[in-house]
Amino acid sequence: MRIPEQRQPTAWYILIILAFVVLFIVTSYKYNLTDRMFPLMVGYFAVPLLLMDLLSLTDTKIGGQISLFFSGKSQKQVDEDADPTPRTLGQELIIFVWMGALVLGIYLIGFLPCTPVFVYCWMKYRGGYSVRQSAYLAIGTIVFVYVLFELILQYELYPGIFLYWYG
Repeated sequence: MRIPEQRQPTAWYILIILAFVVLFIVTSYKYNLTDRMFPLMVGYFAVPLLLMDLLSLTDTKIGGQISLFFSGKSQKQVDEDADPTPRTLGQELIIFVWMGALVLGIYLIGFLPCTPVFVYCWMKYRGGYSVRQSAYLAIGTIVFVYVLFELILQYELYPGIFLYWYG
């Protein structure tokens, strides 16, 4: 399997994420049965998606078919349409800092309070959306998360460590 040079940074990024997902899955098995169901579902859905993404970067027949199926473009067209702006390692690490802040926020204050704050900040500061658009997206996201998980699935979302300490 050969990955062209221009796609190698993306491949490394996918491999790092894959390593985190595998660690996530292994760690999830330490939880009791009820608590590990959702993290395992997310992890086991992520692994094949990441592997397909990695395969789509290769100059193989299956890589080309995956690319064509999901993007509607050949690998050559995807390469031609790619953003030519070089991204530094520092810029990539900034994304990891954002994701780390999200995980820390969820750990400390829980899913429901952290979700709209993160979505708002991401859309406003990373996405360049206006205050109004960012607020609408944050409200829409929290409504979606609450309705889907709390009401429909009746799954109690993690409330955060502060609630355990002060609740």
